[in-house]
Amino acid sequence: MESPFSSYFHTNYVPSSEEFQCIQMDLALRAQELARLDARISELTAQRDQLQAYVDSHKALISHPRRLPPDILREIFVACLPTERNAVMSAQEAPLLLCRICSAWRTIALSSPRLWASLHVPFDWVICNESRAPAVVQWLQRSGACPISLSVTLDDLEWADESSIDESSSGSALLRSLADFSARWRHVEFMQLSSLRAHELAGMRSPALESLKLTGNVSGSKLATLDILRVPTLRNLIVHSWSSDHLDDIVLTMPLVWDQLTHLTFQCNRNRRGFLFRNVLVVLERCTRLVFLEVRLRDSVEFASKPMLLPFLETLIMEGPMQAQSLSYLIELVSMPRLRNFRIPPLEVHGSFSFGSLGTRSPLIESLEIVDLPFFTDQSLSELLQSLPSLHKLAVSDVGSRTTQLLNLLTPKLNAETALCPALQELVINYCGGLEKSTLDAFVQGRVELGFQHLEFKHPQVPGILSEDHIQSIISQGLKISIVQAETWFHSFTPWTGL
Repeated sequence: MESPFSSYFHTNYVPSSEEFQCIQMDLALRAQELARLDARISELTAQRDQLQAYVDSHKALISHPRRLPPDILREIFVACLPTERNAVMSAQEAPLLLCRICSAWRTIALSSPRLWASLHVPFDWVICNESRAPAVVQWLQRSGACPISLSVTLDDLEWADESSIDESSSGSALLRSLADFSARWRHVEFMQLSSLRAHELAGMRSPALESLKLTGNVSGSKLATLDILRVPTLRNLIVHSWSSDHLDDIVLTMPLVWDQLTHLTFQCNRNRRGFLFRNVLVVLERCTRLVFLEVRLRDSVEFASKPMLLPFLETLIMEGPMQAQSLSYLIELVSMPRLRNFRIPPLEVHGSFSFGSLGTRSPLIESLEIVDLPFFTDQSLSELLQSLPSLHKLAVSDVGSRTTQLLNLLTPKLNAETALCPALQELVINYCGGLEKSTLDAFVQGRVELGFQHLEFKHPQVPGILSEDHIQSIISQGLKISIVQAETWFHSFTPWTGL
């Protein structure tokens, strides 16, 4: 838009009195035009918003989600559920979240039993609000005839005894409410289990139970009274004991159908309260269909045993002290042809030892963890790794600065055919106390050519074990590298408590 004063714009020119009046009159006219245009814009904007709302409303009516059949929506809803844990009583997650979208979705969600077939029940959180216990019952009623998955964090009654049982208490009432659905229990966890709560669980039957996890301070004699341990459908059992009793004394008195069990985990919080090694062999002999075993040891006295075949065992994880000679006995006497994952616990070494036959007797091993690397000499470590051509993942804990020696062993010297563990793709090093840059560079360069993919340092003892430039240099060679620091912990009572 042209102006008679355009030549003076962006200058220090001062208009005369006549020019000042002329400019004021012109601006008044322009202001009127601006006001008219603003009014028109507001009018058109209102019309546009009204038309857009009309279009959006009609598009919503014909949108694809509205036209989906209820059966398809139910499948989508089920896919929204947590996959690594049970659902929680929170509107931030499915299934409760799905009930807050619209009335149609709410109707479908409430009539879909599979959405309500899992639940996490933190007793302290439920009991502190009297409306939540009936909500738990209502939730499980919606599951119809579906098998139920429950994880229950019980109230803290560690120091209570049976004489203090109050069957009218909120906790006892809630436990009875859960027991009303025990015929449909399939996967159940009881955390913070006390003798008092174990007494209340004693007579409960669960004929379809497949997996059970018990965590708490309960004696073996008390657990032996649990009828849910007797069901022949039970395949997976996890026991994490806080008791002062020995773990094997607790487990071996359980009324289990041993030859039906496929997955077992036995852990304890107290030092020197784990399994005797000979009782580990008792469990292995009883469980002919075993696929997975994780167990904490308290010692491992050497002794002779008859040969044993475990044709289905794929994972064996042992924690706690173990004599190297006893581990040699295990490898030689127990045939584990399908073993894929193996953990070597801290060893008590008296003289020389060799595990070179591990890979020969279990040729399918893909993952190996060595809890205490410094117990191995270069020769014994080399013999072990030489026997594992199919190894994909190796994890070690190194509190003695042996990482450099390990990387030297794993670095190809001449060609790929002579490399130890040629199929290795991942190496995890815990508590690494020191590392030579040249050794790491040689390892990375030699291993990348063999398909190595991931190097991870967990809880390194030396801060800044690798410089940023060194990390970027390794990444540029096509390798993923991770440095994981110590975790932090927090505690609060929420619908997620115990998960």
